Amino acid sequence: MSWKETRPGRFERPLTCAEGYFKQLADTGIQINREHWAIRVHARFCWDGAADDPETALRHAWKTMRFDHPEIASFAEGDTRVYQVPEPDDLLSWLTETFVVIQDGTVDDLLGSIRPSRFPRLYFLPQYSDLLIQLPHWYIDGIGSICLLNNMFEALADPREIAFGTEPARLLPVLEQTANLPTHSTRMHDQVASKLLTMFTSGLPSISVPMEHPQAIPGATGRLAIILQNNVTQVISSVCRARKTTVTAAVHAALIAATQEMAGPEMKSCNYTSWGVFSLRPYLAPDFVNPKAHPVNLHVCGLPLTIRPSSFAANVSHLSGFYKQLANPESRANVWPHLDPFYQTLTAAVRQPPQEDTPPAVGPLLDSIGIADRYLKSQYGNKVTVSRFWLSTEVLSAELLIYLWTWQGEMKLSACYNKEFHAPDRVRRLLEITRDKLLEYLDIPQSA
Repeated sequence: MSWKETRPGRFERPLTCAEGYFKQLADTGIQINREHWAIRVHARFCWDGAADDPETALRHAWKTMRFDHPEIASFAEGDTRVYQVPEPDDLLSWLTETFVVIQDGTVDDLLGSIRPSRFPRLYFLPQYSDLLIQLPHWYIDGIGSICLLNNMFEALADPREIAFGTEPARLLPVLEQTANLPTHSTRMHDQVASKLLTMFTSGLPSISVPMEHPQAIPGATGRLAIILQNNVTQVISSVCRARKTTVTAAVHAALIAATQEMAGPEMKSCNYTSWGVFSLRPYLAPDFVNPKAHPVNLHVCGLPLTIRPSSFAANVSHLSGFYKQLANPESRANVWPHLDPFYQTLTAAVRQPPQEDTPPAVGPLLDSIGIADRYLKSQYGNKVTVSRFWLSTEVLSAELLIYLWTWQGEMKLSACYNKEFHAPDRVRRLLEITRDKLLEYLDIPQSA
C-alpha cells in the first residue's frame, strides 16, 4: 500500500478501503453533478500584509500547501491514487483550476453552485475576505480540513520560497501503516464486519425529523448553526466534568431527545440509529499523531450506534461508554482489525440498488470535533486575524449531519442538510430543542 514511483515523477498507490468507500459515496452524486460528503471548511480573515495584495499572497500560500501536503494535488485513476510532480506549466494549470476567485455573492451563495472537480479547490471571496476550501471526503476528515486551513494561514503569515521536486517525500503512508493495522483480513474479521453492518440495519427505522419531500431529487446543501456564548459553554463543560461525562455524550443525548420530540407519531417508538464518528488521529504512531503536520489523510471511522430512547441520564451513560471504546487499548485492538473488512462491506452495500424492505438511514448524525482551537488559531503573527470559522459537508441524502465544536470559547451546533428534503425552520428548531434539552438536563438556566 506504500507510494511507489512508477515512472519519473509519477507516484502511485492503491486506494485504501476507507478511501474507496468514501469515494464510492462521493460518486453517488455524479448524475446530479454534485459530490456527496464533500468537506467544506471556511474562514473569514483580516489581512495586514502591506507588501502584497491578499489574492497574490493566498495563491502562494495555496501553492505552498501543495508543496507541504502533496496529497491535495493527487487524484484517482480507478482504484489507484496518483501524484505527479509538476512541471512549471503543470503547476500553473493546477493553480488556475484550483484557486478560484469569486467576485460576487456570499459564501453561502457559493455553496449551492460548487460542482465536483478533479482536485480540491480553494475559493476566495475578496468582497468579504472569505476563504472556502472544498475537498472530497476520501482525501481528508473534518479535523484534517481545519488543520489544513490553519496551515494555509501559517503560510500566508510567513511566506517562504519553494521549489517542487522533493515533495513526494512527504506523501503520507496509509492508515494501515501509521496505525499499525492488519493488512490482510481473516475470515473472522470479515464475519465481524458483516455483523457490524447488520447491527446498523437491524436498528432501522430510526426516529428522524419529518421531511418535506421524501422522494425529491437532491439539490443544494444548506447550513444552519446556533452558538452558545462563552459563559454558557464554560458552565456546560464544568457540569459535564463534575458528572463524569463528556460534552459530546451529553449533546448527543440531547440531540436524540430533540429528534424523538420532533418525530412523527408513527416514529416515536422507534430506535435512534446512526453512526458514531471517531477520530483515529490520537491513536496513530508518534510520528503521525500531530494533525497539523499531517492533515491531508482520512483518519476517521464510523461505528454503528443504536439506542432505544430512554431517560436522558440513561442515554448519556450509554453514549459515554460508546465514545470511550477506542480510548481503551484492549477495546481498540478488538475494533481496528475489522475496519478494512467493514469498509469493504459498506462499499459493497453502497454499490447495490436500495432494498425496498430496508428503511433509509435518516437519523441525525453527530460529528464532534471537540475544541477546534487545538487546530485553528485566531491570530497568525501580525498579518492574519481569523474572525470566523465553520466546517460543513455536502449532504445529498435525507440524513442530517450535525457538527459540534468549540472555538474561541463558544460552542457551536452546526447542521448540514439537503434543501430538497428539509426546511430550514425545522432544522433550526431541531438545533434549538437540542440546546434546550442539554441545558435542562445539566440544570443550567437559559440565562446563564
